[in-house]
Amino acid sequence: MLNLKGQQLLFVWLLKGASVQAWVRWCVALAMVAIGVMLAVAIHTVNHSALASFGQALDTVNGQASAQLVAPLGDMDDRQIDVWDDRRAALGISTVSPVLVVRTDRLTVLGLDFFKAASVTASLMPSAAEGANDLFNAKALFLSAAALKALEVRVGDNIVLQHGLESVALVVAGEVPGAASQLIGVMDIGSAQWAFNRLGVVSRLDLRLEDGQTPQGLRAALQAQSDTIQVVATQDRDRRMSLLSRAYRVNLSVLAMVALLTGGFLVSTAVNLSIVRQRAELALLGVLGASEAWLARFVWAQGGLIGALGGIVGVGLGLLLAAMLMRWFGGDLGGNYFANSQPPMVIDWLAMAVLALVATLMGLGSAWLPLLQINWRQPMAVLRAGQAETLVFSTPTLKWSLVALGLSIVLLLLPSLDELPWAAYGAIAALLCAGLLAIPWVLAQLWGGLSRAMWHSPSRVFRHASAIVRLAVWRLAQAPSAATPLITGTVAAFSLTVAMMVMVSSFRTSVSDWLGQVLPADLYTSSQAMVDQPGLHAGVQAQIAALPQVQKVETSRLRSLRLAYDRPEVMLIAKPLNLNHPMQSVALVGSAKMPPEDGQSRVVVFGSEAMADLYGWRAGQEASMPLTAQGQQSVWVGGLFRDYGRQHGSVVMATPDFERLTGDRSRSSVSVWLAHGADPAKVMAQIQSLGPELAQLKWITASDVRQLSLKIFDRSFAMTYALEAAALFVALFSVAAGVTGQLILRRREFGVLAHLGMSGTDRWRLVSLEVGLLLVVAVVWATFLGVLMSQILIHKVNPESFHWTMETQFAVGQWALISGLLLAIGVLTARWAARQGLDPKRLAESLRADW
Repeated sequence: MLNLKGQQLLFVWLLKGASVQAWVRWCVALAMVAIGVMLAVAIHTVNHSALASFGQALDTVNGQASAQLVAPLGDMDDRQIDVWDDRRAALGISTVSPVLVVRTDRLTVLGLDFFKAASVTASLMPSAAEGANDLFNAKALFLSAAALKALEVRVGDNIVLQHGLESVALVVAGEVPGAASQLIGVMDIGSAQWAFNRLGVVSRLDLRLEDGQTPQGLRAALQAQSDTIQVVATQDRDRRMSLLSRAYRVNLSVLAMVALLTGGFLVSTAVNLSIVRQRAELALLGVLGASEAWLARFVWAQGGLIGALGGIVGVGLGLLLAAMLMRWFGGDLGGNYFANSQPPMVIDWLAMAVLALVATLMGLGSAWLPLLQINWRQPMAVLRAGQAETLVFSTPTLKWSLVALGLSIVLLLLPSLDELPWAAYGAIAALLCAGLLAIPWVLAQLWGGLSRAMWHSPSRVFRHASAIVRLAVWRLAQAPSAATPLITGTVAAFSLTVAMMVMVSSFRTSVSDWLGQVLPADLYTSSQAMVDQPGLHAGVQAQIAALPQVQKVETSRLRSLRLAYDRPEVMLIAKPLNLNHPMQSVALVGSAKMPPEDGQSRVVVFGSEAMADLYGWRAGQEASMPLTAQGQQSVWVGGLFRDYGRQHGSVVMATPDFERLTGDRSRSSVSVWLAHGADPAKVMAQIQSLGPELAQLKWITASDVRQLSLKIFDRSFAMTYALEAAALFVALFSVAAGVTGQLILRRREFGVLAHLGMSGTDRWRLVSLEVGLLLVVAVVWATFLGVLMSQILIHKVNPESFHWTMETQFAVGQWALISGLLLAIGVLTARWAARQGLDPKRLAESLRADW
């Protein structure tokens, strides 16, 4: 009997032998685990860095104010400064500091009242050049160190900034030491109002509160007075910023976990094949006195070691990938939430440790299936030749599969948690488990029924089946559980591939159809710089319409609307509406519900699907919007429409209603319909020649908008396509490893067949036919599971994550291609494994066993 140290040495020696003997399989399995961890680490690190940088930028731009006062719609009248100065004592406010925020093409400029900002947002105070006194110079601009570097200017240089349609010439008069790392500039608020044509308005009021007063207390006091001004605290800004990209980040992280899960099946396959090769050695150790627990720990150790090493390698590769992504694409991962950011990498070491631990636990869990396949209590049966079926599952049942299916249904009935579909993700995992647990039962019923039909059915098709076909079907019917490990990984990987394929195909088709509805014109122009900023004058519509080859012109106005202090802004769109036929103006989901004709004059608006989820809007009901300085405006929700471009909500209302309520008559975008046969390029040139403001706008055709939008879509789902390819690779590797393991277990069986006269070609045909039949079942079953999972993604995950719906579109051509590829490569892999494992010499040796 070995002592403890001897057992440990033997354990390590056997583990080393297992890794050396199957180093290729271990490396492939380790690589798949590392890929899953790598993707999760890269996604988390890039987003964590972008959010940290974005949060730091917000803190810098917003200063160290206790709270801020903002208007629900755009800027506020600067006469509000005096109003709030008068209310300071009653509301517990120490200082009110006005701020004008001007976003230009190159940086954000903040206009400050330097006397008040010194006590509220001291970090934004500028430092004038030595010997200069330019704080209140009308052209003086003070830049942070990051802005000086990015714009390649020095103190004393002239600089031109583009604001909307205007060019503003300024002088760099000094620096902003407290905001060295942020791309901002600071001016005197009066000078900024004059230079950027924003006279009479401010963007927000920064507050320094008295001791004992809190932003929540101030908010409650203002709500009690029915004040429309919103109080925004630091934590509210952080939540709003996080909500901008949270759903996208979570979905990317879940995709990374899917990659880790598929890697887990590879680990299970590798460990399973290793155990199959070692079954005699393990059984012999059992005969010699090794305990069942000791042998089980050996199996656990193989899975855990692969998982741990994969986790460590994955963390390292993930950090490297994150650095590369941030260098090439900044802080964005395809969602366009941080498209222009270049943040420094911030490593969350706790998250790295958790991901490495998850990989280790996944590796340990992947050894569970191989453990079930060993008859620890009867080692002599394991040593006896030809006992393949005794090494695997007992009679297949549906008990645990039905339990998992029931759990999936229960999870589907649960609501989202914190506006994220965690229960739906759990339902997908439970459904996948149900499908995998049902595989032995499905195979037993299918092959058993087919075998009985072949032997007893009078059908000519079955009577004339070749001997190889009959033998293949009979073998599969007699040993359904032995085939389960061969296709389990294939079903798991391919079902996830189908689920993602159907979801992405449905989404892409829906986006394409939606673009066809929302892009009816021939030419478009829209500038993000004109959202919430002075835009085109209303007369531009008549100017363009007067051109000879222009048939029709429509203009619209876009404004950001704050409906909640802790949520991202909603986009308010004012455009011409045909209330008699709303479908001509907006892409409605369902029918429109116009207000009753009761003599009352109502403002009719249409909300996107996100408005229903986030703010409870319903078609045919009244809602309220803060459109006027006097308070909330009651509006009638005429219907809900689909908007794939604005995840956090959008509202469409008629231009006359918008102008009457807000007094804003400027325009943000223009749509032009051309006469038949008109040349778009020539018309664009004619439009740009009408005036300097039109000459600065960039025009684009509807087809180019569509192509660009779909290109952005494909970029957003590039990682999904990569995971589909990885899942397909897992399926193929599972087939190769599974076939190899089966051939090892069945070598004596094939030896008997060879002794009875079966040729090598027929043996290869038999293996290829068995594998081909199993792969057909795997593809069909995985497709069924994948379609079910895709419905959860389409009708549960997407609406709860992004607040939009879509119709299911099954990409038959793509499915046929990847299915055919899997079947073809799988059968070829089986033939290759058969040639390697069924050579006559080895088969002859297998018959010499006299156990």
